Amino acid sequence: MNLREHLDKGIWAAADKGLLLLYGFAVIIVVINVLPDSEWAAFSLFQSIFIIICVLSDSIFLQPMVKFASEHEAEVSEILAASFTLYTVVMLAIGSVFAICADGCARLFASPELGMLLPWLPLLLVLNIFRNVGIRYLQISYRISNIFWADLAFYGSITLLTILAHSLGLFRTADDFLKINMIGGALSSLVAILYCGSAFRKMPIFHVPRTEYAKLLSFAKYQAGTSVLLTFQQWADVLVVGVYAPTYVALYSAAKTLYRFFDAVRDGATLLIVPVASRLHTGGDSEKLSALVEKLLFLAFAALIPISLILALGAEPMLTIFYKNKFPGIIPVFQILILSGFVLPLALVSTNVLIGIGRVRELFFAVTGATLVFFVLNRLLVPPMGASGAALSVLVSTSVLGIGSFIAMRHDLAITTTGILSHAKDIKQMVGRGK
Repeated sequence: MNLREHLDKGIWAAADKGLLLLYGFAVIIVVINVLPDSEWAAFSLFQSIFIIICVLSDSIFLQPMVKFASEHEAEVSEILAASFTLYTVVMLAIGSVFAICADGCARLFASPELGMLLPWLPLLLVLNIFRNVGIRYLQISYRISNIFWADLAFYGSITLLTILAHSLGLFRTADDFLKINMIGGALSSLVAILYCGSAFRKMPIFHVPRTEYAKLLSFAKYQAGTSVLLTFQQWADVLVVGVYAPTYVALYSAAKTLYRFFDAVRDGATLLIVPVASRLHTGGDSEKLSALVEKLLFLAFAALIPISLILALGAEPMLTIFYKNKFPGIIPVFQILILSGFVLPLALVSTNVLIGIGRVRELFFAVTGATLVFFVLNRLLVPPMGASGAALSVLVSTSVLGIGSFIAMRHDLAITTTGILSHAKDIKQMVGRGK
């Protein structure tokens, strides 16, 4: 597999995930520095719940859609309709439960402000449904440039509206930021409908063959356990801090906002790796898939290790500029989080390859080990250490996930350390020709 064939898609994917960084800087410069700590903590808890619902539903129902629709002779309209239906019903059911239990959640996390935000959760989910399903549909045919414009409508509008609201003196509470996010979700969904309107119109919502639901649910019954564990490991840390050390939520979430750079990298890897791995595996091209994975691992390590090291060493001046000493003690928390970049390449490549080739059982065991480590360490470390304990839990559990999923991947693909390093020359020649 010639990596250069996917270079243009990689550039669009990088640009797309760069939008998340733009959004992150707007949050840092305006939201975190303007909102009182209690309001920022409440929105962070709300956002964690929203993201967990979206990511969990996506990984159980939409990622299998990408896999099946990417395979040869897939019935795209029928599998899209089945996935859309299951995704929508499950998301709204979970969101409605949180809305009904808003007061209980407010007491659990010691955040009255959270109780005022949660009733809006179902509406926010509705406004993002076509955006999220549309992006996955576009992923099937590698229309990464279209995904960029859908995400630009989301992150770009939120960034501009946040800055505008602040300049006009209209930005004071977490509720203000939530409403801006609703507008961003609605605009992005409209763009997704423009790109995917034909596909959405052709969905036989009420005439989906039972075999399509059976195929999805059969895959999902193995995928669900993995998805639940992986989603909580990646996104539940803010909620864990809210339960065990609520006074540290604002600080930890501020550090995690800068760490979102890695989340952007993870999402970009998912956009590119899952459909490619699925097609090569289905076509029996294991040798080409192995070569591609080795190149991707080399690129990921070559990029993320230096970046992680630079960010860790430069944390003090960077955080002082961003937060102006608003969060004493944030520097070591961020440094611990960012060091996960040394092992993240193993996790982001291996987990997506295992999904693409349908090895959900093997992925489940790797994720189970990592998630157990995550929750045990959080229980032991967060009460005495606060945000630093949560950061250590993320670092160690990410390492366990990376190593475990890499070992599982090697059962199917001939991946070696020597093979990974051997592609350094190929990458250098490819970049040279690109110039």
